[in-house]
Amino acid sequence: MMAPGWRGTRRRERSSSPLTRMVAVLAAASLAVIAGCVPPPQGLDGDLTDGWAAFDAPSTFVPKAGVCHREEAVSGSAKYYLPVDCARLHRVETVHVGTFTGADARRPTAPVGFDPTREAARTECETHATRFLGDLWQHGALRLTVVMPPQVAWEAGARWFRCDLAEVTSVLPDKVVPRTGSLRGALAGDAPLLLRCYEPLWDDRGFVGAMEPVDCGQPHRSEFVGTFDQSTLPPVDLDNPELEEERFRQRCLRLVADYVGLPVDDDLPDRVDAHWYRIDDRFRYQGDPRILCFLYLWTDFPPLTRSAKDGGPALLPVR
Repeated sequence: MMAPGWRGTRRRERSSSPLTRMVAVLAAASLAVIAGCVPPPQGLDGDLTDGWAAFDAPSTFVPKAGVCHREEAVSGSAKYYLPVDCARLHRVETVHVGTFTGADARRPTAPVGFDPTREAARTECETHATRFLGDLWQHGALRLTVVMPPQVAWEAGARWFRCDLAEVTSVLPDKVVPRTGSLRGALAGDAPLLLRCYEPLWDDRGFVGAMEPVDCGQPHRSEFVGTFDQSTLPPVDLDNPELEEERFRQRCLRLVADYVGLPVDDDLPDRVDAHWYRIDDRFRYQGDPRILCFLYLWTDFPPLTRSAKDGGPALLPVR
């Protein structure tokens, strides 16, 4: 099929127009120069490429940092790349664009799933996100996503990865919030996006189904106390989820004690409990290893009406 706008070649009669004669002269001159028989006609230097611009080397699409996007990325394809100014309404902000190098760049396929190459990209994204925000992104009502080039772009030479941040409603559920303005410095100091106090809502199975944000001056039973890297714990039998759950609880309970200023002794479970939350499985495939820890007061304890930070044994006595 012919490309649009092109016409098929028609048979043409021999012509003796000035244009035809000029073409014949140039062709003869070129042959003479190539053969080395005679010098080119006056006014011609024999360089047929003189004055022609060189073609640019082929390049692949690379996204930019410091821009925002109306929607979360459904793909790293260039056709979905529609950045907007961060002063306008948006859902996602690209805080860093990295480049794969060395053996990671020489691999034939783009890294997907839980892959060491993707893990390295996630680690670099976390480092830049922390500098950008002023604290770990897991300490705020935020989501970090690593966007990769699709396989077709990888085969064409794309070796970038994109680090996107988004504000979310809560730790659970974590629906992305449309916003205006950059997230730069959003977790520095007494920032409003830092995780603070919550009222946990339990489902029929006994798990936390939602975490309702609550002003710390209002009655509440849960408060964020920090995170830890689960990869720092010794491995356990993956076929025993209850053991994993208990060791996460115990590690979080120690973070609660440090946060409140409580002694770590046999009386600690009679003062307060802890529950933990792991980033949703949609994002665990990107390698995020951090566990979020929360203080929790039993329902037969009076709720808190202030932050538990540095409250000590007087705030949480043995019950």
